[in-house]
Amino acid sequence: MSTELVRGQNVPLPAQQVAVDIAASCPVELLAVLVDAGLKVRGDGDVLQRDGSTAAGIAMRAQGVDVDLTALPEDVERVVVVATLEGSGVDRFGAVGAPVATVAAGGAPVAAFTIVDLNSERALQAVELYRRQGAWKLRAVGQGYDGGLDALLRDLGVQLRAPIVDRVRTRLAGPNAVAHTSANAPEPPQRTAEAAPEPPAAGFPTATAPHGGARPAPAAGQSDAQREAAAREARREIERLYEDIWGVFEDAARSAASFRSAVGYADNRLDKELADVLADPSARTSREGLDAQEGARAKHRELVERARTGLDRDAAHLAGEVAQLEPKLPPEMARWDSPAWAAWRAPEDTAPAIRLGDLHLPESPQLRVPMVLRLPMERGLWIDSGATGVDGELDLTSPEVVRSRAAELALTLSARMLAAFPVGDLKLHIVDPEGKGAAAGPFAPLSSSGLLVGPAATTAPEIAALLGRLMDRVELARMAVESGATDALPDHIDFSRQLLVVHGFPYGFDDRTVTQLRHIVEEGSRVGVHVVVVGNREDSGSFGPLLDPLWRALLRLTPIPEDHIADPWVGHAWTYTPDLPSDGTGVTQTLLTWLASTAAGGGR
Repeated sequence: MSTELVRGQNVPLPAQQVAVDIAASCPVELLAVLVDAGLKVRGDGDVLQRDGSTAAGIAMRAQGVDVDLTALPEDVERVVVVATLEGSGVDRFGAVGAPVATVAAGGAPVAAFTIVDLNSERALQAVELYRRQGAWKLRAVGQGYDGGLDALLRDLGVQLRAPIVDRVRTRLAGPNAVAHTSANAPEPPQRTAEAAPEPPAAGFPTATAPHGGARPAPAAGQSDAQREAAAREARREIERLYEDIWGVFEDAARSAASFRSAVGYADNRLDKELADVLADPSARTSREGLDAQEGARAKHRELVERARTGLDRDAAHLAGEVAQLEPKLPPEMARWDSPAWAAWRAPEDTAPAIRLGDLHLPESPQLRVPMVLRLPMERGLWIDSGATGVDGELDLTSPEVVRSRAAELALTLSARMLAAFPVGDLKLHIVDPEGKGAAAGPFAPLSSSGLLVGPAATTAPEIAALLGRLMDRVELARMAVESGATDALPDHIDFSRQLLVVHGFPYGFDDRTVTQLRHIVEEGSRVGVHVVVVGNREDSGSFGPLLDPLWRALLRLTPIPEDHIADPWVGHAWTYTPDLPSDGTGVTQTLLTWLASTAAGGGR
């Protein structure tokens, strides 16, 4: 029996031989794109067309794609089926009837997906087949691109796109098709400032290349080659865990999108049916009219309940996956109350990611997805000490409590960062004019651990001196990288990775130091300088628009639960809950003691 899918919905594939067909009311060309765990092609050869290009497990047809899932390479995580109008004479999908994707597995129908709500798009990702927990599933994607096939291929990491687009145009328009060049390539649509969502959580939207990883304890009698092989396998396992978390996040977002779409459809249908009944005044109070109204409401309840049942089923399944993942997570990606911390030891390579907290949607509060951040960080963090929280959570909204928890979150995240890097590879600096560097201040555990590079900067001259040193490091490293002259860097500059924690921002800053901090935030992550800012945006009103780029460049976190993290697929506002130790800073203090002991050469 075939299932009618809506955008974002997914179903399991019952067989390994899959056929995807797309029917449209105008000529379209299909492509199959193979992508890896980073959601990018491994190379331009991963784009398959009806031009003789081949790949293991893929066979292209005029209006379809046949996939043998058992024959796909192990590093292929998804097969994206693409449809495009390039060269057909039709300039957008919105001008013709909605295309329909049908999928069969083992010769039996599995699902159909009518791709509605298209307008100016000229190419689209129709459906995708993807690996999940060792099995394959089908997802209805329906993501369109106003910029056409070039924009779609760019999104998937394809480098030489022009020849691919040319072949598509020639096939649809014949040999007189206009060649595709950078001059006639359409520009991708630009978001307006009002329509742009909050930046996605840096840890699900964009997967990047590995940056090293923690190594397992060497076994007695192992050779160097065996230890290296074991380290690589341990790294791959952690990467798989990271991608599994990403997959849960993505599936939960699309499942919620499917639920909201179904409820919206039910609401619109109810409104229309009631309007039709009430349009006749005599039917408003007649027995037939009342029965018709009740019938419409009953149908609405049935549709909503059916959608809710599907959402609850998906949420329960995904919650089960999270429950299986949690005990396997390494300490840096685990909760503070995880037993994994008891087995922590200083890594020889940078850990792949650290945990920031948990995420959930209001439709499925029982499903809490770990929020993890790739290391090294691609952007800085802003811990909002002026956050107001969400209704229904604990009463943590007094300004004093929020500020205290903001400092605690900055402290625990700093400890996690230090624990995720090899000893000495991450140098920590603190700006704390609000705490004045006192022993009883919020960062006393860091100060007493001996892990700081010098004392905390607490006065305006100290802040200016510290930011000036970091500015020099950022600028010299940036110029060296851009010119390919990293060997010429001066010896007196410390080019190990740096973490700057700014507490109580913007207290103690002036226009010059604010400009310096903004530059470090915008450029530092590219050359190994990471920034965590703790502050209330309302307190910086006197600086005017000078600080707007700073706030936009940082990933906003809140010390109390708040719904402000937007996913990159459907833009849902997820509620972020920070992961703070239940015993205050006790666990953090223990970890800092271990770190200090390891740094001093004493081990644990």
